[in-house]
Amino acid sequence: MDGRDGRDDVAVIDVGSNSVRLVLYRLEGRAIWTVYNEKVLAGLGRDIAATGRLSPEGVKMALPALRRFASIVEGVRPAAVLTAATAAVRDAEDGEEFRQRVAAETSLQVRVLTGEEEARYAALGVLAGAPDSEGIAADLGGASLELCRVGGGKVEGGVTLPLGPFSLATPEGFDADHARALIAERLKPMARDYSGAVLHAVGGGWRSLAQIHMSMVDHPLRIVHQYAMTAQQAHDTAHLVAHQSPASLARTPGVSKRRVETLPYAALVLEGLLEHCGFNRVEFSAWGLREGLLFEAWRRRWCPPILSWPVARPSGCARACPPACPGRWKAG
Repeated sequence: MDGRDGRDDVAVIDVGSNSVRLVLYRLEGRAIWTVYNEKVLAGLGRDIAATGRLSPEGVKMALPALRRFASIVEGVRPAAVLTAATAAVRDAEDGEEFRQRVAAETSLQVRVLTGEEEARYAALGVLAGAPDSEGIAADLGGASLELCRVGGGKVEGGVTLPLGPFSLATPEGFDADHARALIAERLKPMARDYSGAVLHAVGGGWRSLAQIHMSMVDHPLRIVHQYAMTAQQAHDTAHLVAHQSPASLARTPGVSKRRVETLPYAALVLEGLLEHCGFNRVEFSAWGLREGLLFEAWRRRWCPPILSWPVARPSGCARACPPACPGRWKAG
């Protein structure tokens, strides 16, 4: 990324299990500005649990969106374009076919992230937005939940679990008892390794829960990033949402019509994490995987780092670093 006048424009395209999104960022010094943000709730992973394949309707919605995103990127000509796909494309039988079709129709080269990579990028995004974060970063997408430990400016571990709304849904519709049983079964083996005091919640479903709580308590500043709740407040909000009818949820401030279907599952997963992992506080992050991808690309250019990374400096690095640089970053 070689910007003029200290500026870079970077495009990040996130092909998720529920949404397909383009965000254009402007980097000035060490400041990151969002200059354009467009999302389509395509639902690529809607049929994964039942068929093992991408949703045909989701593909029909995602491809035009990606063609539009490619046209925008072509017009903007950013310094870098980062395109990544997550659980739906990774796990679907026809995921590679979809990736090749995207390349043929848009020239976008989609990088399919592993589950561990997805978890670590989400955690990186949390740290990029709040460098002093400590605890567990949890990113809930349409098909999966990623967990990663954050602390001391570092990310550690990383695991993916089939706990997204599309992985919990049944053909018969929302079944809270069935979903709770699956959540408990899949969380319990990981609970000891991914417990902590603070849960850093990432994902659109959980941001909607934060907005609902803001409305309930008449919070004066409606900004989700770093909004915090006690475990009891979060549990009560999640319990309330999980027991509402779709019609009631659709009338709730802060809930889009497209979120009504998946929000009860997001609430149950949050309940499960609070019950099995012993968190006493939930902090919501507006930054996640996309910002993690951006931050990794950015750190290869800037030195010294904002955060310390446990990687050895390559031999022969000719970068003119300030004396304070610990030499722990990979040269760009």
